[in-house]
Amino acid sequence: MKKIIMRIFGAFLLILLVFLIVRIFIAESEGTLSDAMPTAALKEAYYGGEDILTHGIEEPNSTDGVMRCYSLIWIPSAGEMQVTVKYNYGIYRNNNLTEGSPFAFKLYDSASEKEYDDYSEKRDESGHYGYYRLAFHGVSYSPGSDIEIVMCSPDYNFDYSVVKLHASGQEFVKYELSDEEIAALGE
Repeated sequence: MKKIIMRIFGAFLLILLVFLIVRIFIAESEGTLSDAMPTAALKEAYYGGEDILTHGIEEPNSTDGVMRCYSLIWIPSAGEMQVTVKYNYGIYRNNNLTEGSPFAFKLYDSASEKEYDDYSEKRDESGHYGYYRLAFHGVSYSPGSDIEIVMCSPDYNFDYSVVKLHASGQEFVKYELSDEEIAALGE
């Protein structure tokens, strides 16, 4: 009887460990909506031989743990900045919101104190997470500034979460479109 109880306990611990590892892997995953959004600005930059830039986000998680950002793309000639936002559905519960209700986003440039809220979006869901692929338009990035993305209520009256996308002095590097991203541009 003692051996059976120990085996059941061992199996339970193994299942728990596997569950935790899978949960951590899913939480850190950055595959959903990571491709560049095929906007007119991206198409023009690619076929015109203009710069398409990127860099890693140094601290991709918000301090409150609600939001994670990845796949940043900057098209200087068009003033377009693209990023993917992944958020935990806990935001609905923690803020007494109806699950599935939309959010609004804005970029904030610390040097010029400008806010940008004109963007295109794609949305997706998977597990306990929601995703937005955002393409902000008309962004005039100031080289000595920090750029933050702010998750807001749809009326912009309440800010939920913030991630610093770009730190002052951080260098951009050339972004190479994948074959799938090029195919999505069409021609």
